[in-house]
Amino acid sequence: MINSMKKRWKLCLALAIVILVILAGLISIIVFKIDNVIVTGNERVSENLIRDNFINGPLGDNMLVLKMKDKFKAFDEMPAIRDYDLIYEGNDQVTIQVYEKALVAGFDYMGEYIYFDKDGLVLETTTEKLDKIPLIEGVAFTNFAMNQTINVENSDQIGMILDVSELVDHYNISVKKIKFNENYELTLVTKGIRVYFGKQKLYDEQFAAIADVLKTARKNKLKGTIDMRNYKRGDRIILKQRAKS
Repeated sequence: MINSMKKRWKLCLALAIVILVILAGLISIIVFKIDNVIVTGNERVSENLIRDNFINGPLGDNMLVLKMKDKFKAFDEMPAIRDYDLIYEGNDQVTIQVYEKALVAGFDYMGEYIYFDKDGLVLETTTEKLDKIPLIEGVAFTNFAMNQTINVENSDQIGMILDVSELVDHYNISVKKIKFNENYELTLVTKGIRVYFGKQKLYDEQFAAIADVLKTARKNKLKGTIDMRNYKRGDRIILKQRAKS
């Protein structure tokens, strides 16, 4: 009799625990359900794509589940997103702040503009030219695909293209075109000024020297050419101004 009562008591206790766990789960689902998702910082990646990447899977709209996934960075990688922050507000609202990768250059491919980041990853294609992002000329791009690395006919050029594009972005130089001739000699075309760099293994020193010069020339609306082909550190940089007509 006593053993039978003990068994019943254990069974009731186990049932009560199961019921409590189920109730706790239901309360958690209801109380911590995310009702409002705000996406900020995106210019090229759609809001829906970002939201679906973070709020997905079983109980994906539960705040507790989202915080756990955030803790272990258990979200799919988005090629165009460099980083993100999740900002929690109460039990039902989260702000997804994303930081998109910067476009450093592009090229014209059969009337379409293809733009890529510092690693050569294609992040945007458009029929309209984007402002403040230079276009590359004189390079035979063979093919491209979204979120894939650009391909060029001469594979030796890819490193040069990416290095120059990143230097333009790093020094915040306003450039319209990045041009290479048949000998792979580099020319930058800015507003009213052409800068001849020639063919170099590295362009870091030349860019460091020319960045402020170009900004000053642009501010003063100067026009002409600058020859950096034989530049050595400490050399004077001369702008040969175009004769006024």
